Amino acid sequence: MGHKGKEGPKGSCSNEKASAGLPALQLTTTTTTPFNPKEVADPFELLDMCVAALQDKRGPTREHAMAALCGALEALPPLDELDSRCLTIFALCGVSIKKAAINPKEARLAYRAVGLLALTLRAGAPGLLAHAFPLLFKTVQAHDDAPTLVAALDCLAAVTFAAALDAEEAERSLKAVWAVVFPPVSRSSNSNSKASSRPTNTTSSSSSSQSQAQAVVVAAAVSAWTFLLTTVTLTDAQRKAADRAAWAATIASLARLLDADDRAVRMAAGEALAVCAELNLTQHTPRKDMDALRARASDLAAEAGGKGVAEKKLLPGHRDLFKQVAAFLDRGERPAARTVRVAKDGRGAVRVATWSKLAQLNFLRRFLAGGFLKHVQGNALFKEAFCVGADEGKMLSVAKRKQNAKAKQKELTVNRDMVWERKNVLCLPQDAAPVENRKPAEKLLQIGWH
Repeated sequence: MGHKGKEGPKGSCSNEKASAGLPALQLTTTTTTPFNPKEVADPFELLDMCVAALQDKRGPTREHAMAALCGALEALPPLDELDSRCLTIFALCGVSIKKAAINPKEARLAYRAVGLLALTLRAGAPGLLAHAFPLLFKTVQAHDDAPTLVAALDCLAAVTFAAALDAEEAERSLKAVWAVVFPPVSRSSNSNSKASSRPTNTTSSSSSSQSQAQAVVVAAAVSAWTFLLTTVTLTDAQRKAADRAAWAATIASLARLLDADDRAVRMAAGEALAVCAELNLTQHTPRKDMDALRARASDLAAEAGGKGVAEKKLLPGHRDLFKQVAAFLDRGERPAARTVRVAKDGRGAVRVATWSKLAQLNFLRRFLAGGFLKHVQGNALFKEAFCVGADEGKMLSVAKRKQNAKAKQKELTVNRDMVWERKNVLCLPQDAAPVENRKPAEKLLQIGWH
């Protein structure tokens, strides 16, 4: 840092100097050229531009750069290695997240960028989870701003999905998300005491707004929890060894959410209960409770329209979801198969027909937005999660397109090397050694998150 727009000679900074200067990372740079991501077509060059702009001391510039970074990560082809660019992005996102009180929008975009980065860089994701979890855990446990909390929940779910090495790491995130939906007694009492100490002259409209914001958080947390639950592989032996009372209490808690006023909360809870039933996690629930659950699902399948545009917009999906949930709980009928095209020419498609895969599909499509198709096509992580069918008759044309793409990619790589020399303000090597063998990389992972 500290270049302030000046361009040093090529290779002027050694790895040792970069390592020594990394802990002093600060937002003190002021870019001399306007940040205009629309002028860049290559996603890798756009990443370099964002790295430089994210170190600007001006908040609006960093916010603009963070939004552009999220767009670039959505369009970025899945990568196998965690290079120095991505380590720098991770460090700068941590800095932005810590400054949430100053610029909440920048922090929310940073949470999204970290989640996208983890999904894009599966090979380096375990390191991201290890360093990001403490700060993510702190946010989801103590933050009051609903949009920021939702962004942190989505980030935690995405990073855990990409990075969890075993069931214990996934369960750690599951517990953190569950505590957002059903806070422990101690935290609930603290929240109530804070609320009682506030002025009592609040209007009914502000109270309604707070309730709506809380409903958004609960729906997002339940959705993230369900998504993470599908990533935990539980054998029959593990189910028998688990606390039966705990799972019965979990099912009962989710069932109570079916009585929530907010339709989105009810839909998230319905999907979660269907996934639990599919994973045989309802086996210890008393029969009378399961009968009540089936009856409630049938009632919700025939629910009348509610008030407000948002409620009416969700009504068709609400009815359809609970019709399928009721059929599954009553007769064991699988949900209607869903097919998603992953190529414009119709060459490939993702077809899911279980509640677990539907939950994964719903979360990832929402989180990745426009980048979902690219990840399904080329990301090994998604190939493990979904089965992508292909039309064999069109494979030859695909091979020809790949040959042309390789030639074009070679030319773009040369251009990226030149751009990186100019914009690498942290003086990091572009062709970096593996993370475990490179001390500067480990320090970069720590910057902004500790």
